[in-house]
Amino acid sequence: MSLIDIIVGVKNEEKHIKRCINSLQNQSIFDINIIVVDGGSDDRTPGIVRKIQKKDNRVQLLQNPAEIISSGRNIGLNVSKAEYVAYLDGHCYVDEDWLKILYKTFLYCQEKYNLAGVGSTYSSPPDDSSFGKSVAYTLQTFFGGFGTAFTAGENIVKVDTVAFALYKKSILEEEHIIYDENMTQCEDTDFNHQLIKKDYILLKHPQAIVYQYRRKNLLEFSKQMIDYGKGRSKLAKKYKETLSPHHLIPVALFFYLLLMAVTLILFSFNKINYDTIILISIPFFIYVILDLFYAFTIIIRQQSLKHIYTIFIFPAIHIGYGVGFLKGLIMD
Repeated sequence: MSLIDIIVGVKNEEKHIKRCINSLQNQSIFDINIIVVDGGSDDRTPGIVRKIQKKDNRVQLLQNPAEIISSGRNIGLNVSKAEYVAYLDGHCYVDEDWLKILYKTFLYCQEKYNLAGVGSTYSSPPDDSSFGKSVAYTLQTFFGGFGTAFTAGENIVKVDTVAFALYKKSILEEEHIIYDENMTQCEDTDFNHQLIKKDYILLKHPQAIVYQYRRKNLLEFSKQMIDYGKGRSKLAKKYKETLSPHHLIPVALFFYLLLMAVTLILFSFNKINYDTIILISIPFFIYVILDLFYAFTIIIRQQSLKHIYTIFIFPAIHIGYGVGFLKGLIMD
């Protein structure tokens, strides 16, 4: 039995899986197992893992026939015999003290709190694309991340949900906590909320950094945001108490843009006057000002015009999330 098992869900991650596993092999805590759960990859991912497995018996490769990340994590949880479990995605990697930070923090803070897990903070890999880095910087702002695990911070904080966390296995077993395999998005939030409902505490550590590669272009990223919105809608139906006002802001923005479109059409047919257009446009101009302010703050801070993408990434987050949320309500 190992001290910590790390569950790594993968599907078609041939570009990143070697670096991901190598970063776990190099952890300062050696007493670990790396459980890779493959969701039907049709690229070289399984072969790369098997090659690493031959040289390190701490690496295991399991199959996930359902091809859903939540089912893959349950497979990992079921085979784990460790005292603690953590998880990572195949397109991520970590520094050598990642597990040590999470583990030491858990040991220290469990004396203060009814603690279930300690999670990580996202960061952009140095070799990520310019667009990927722009996405990371955008999500680290309040305007883009709304206080999620993406947002940067300096202190260990209590959170309602957290990504890439270390959990005490005995707590999960005693409380019968598993991933809901009907959740194709927001599975982490669902999993963590089960613990919150049982009066456990979750923490996010600013120095437990997970480097995550992002979507490569605006279209792929927008689709991802739509999926996140659908997941949040499904979660809100399951647990109404998880819905916060800031989750509805992107939905309100979507309806506001529809109102703007209708208003412009009516104006073109002289159905409303210029003063009405100005009045209705005020929130739009406020949003544009905030968008430009945060975008140019990133550009100036990073000293690179390559991050001009951020001007379009903020709307992609808000509109995509709003569209996805509404789509989830209608479809489900």
